[in-house]
Amino acid sequence: MVFVTGEPGIGKTTVVETFLGQVAGEEELWIGRGQCVEHYGVGEAYLPVLEALGRLCREEDGKEVVALLRHQAPTWLVQMPAFLSTAELEELQRRTAGVTRERMLRELAEALEALTAERALILRLEDLHWSDYSTLDLLAVLARRQERARLLIVGTYRPVEVLTCDHPLKGV
Repeated sequence: MVFVTGEPGIGKTTVVETFLGQVAGEEELWIGRGQCVEHYGVGEAYLPVLEALGRLCREEDGKEVVALLRHQAPTWLVQMPAFLSTAELEELQRRTAGVTRERMLRELAEALEALTAERALILRLEDLHWSDYSTLDLLAVLARRQERARLLIVGTYRPVEVLTCDHPLKGV
């Protein structure tokens, strides 16, 4: 897990995108991109991670990601109904009814391990200073896992927003 920090407009995104452009040509890998957005109320849990997964599902080999999520992380796939037929969505909703937040964290951690068994994954998460608590919990879980995964998480944030507001990202 790598954090790129700096003030607004300093070039965090440019640095990260340049890096991703360089490594994308070196080997076959997944690159998922997600963005946190500033909320003026309650935001959607896991928004940048769901965005990154959705983008992966729309890529050329996206059916492979959808199949893996269906099997290993159905609670995540049910949050992305565009990739399911009506019947598949209803079946997954029945299977995942009453699922806990903790199960969602475990499911995705295990799914990412399976997804990266053959192909590395880089998750780029922008503007983590606007992140929801659930996304930060997921980052903490992934950072502490002992199992092998070819996973690199690159997050950007503005340090002044994290330090002055006693943001939970500070603990992560």
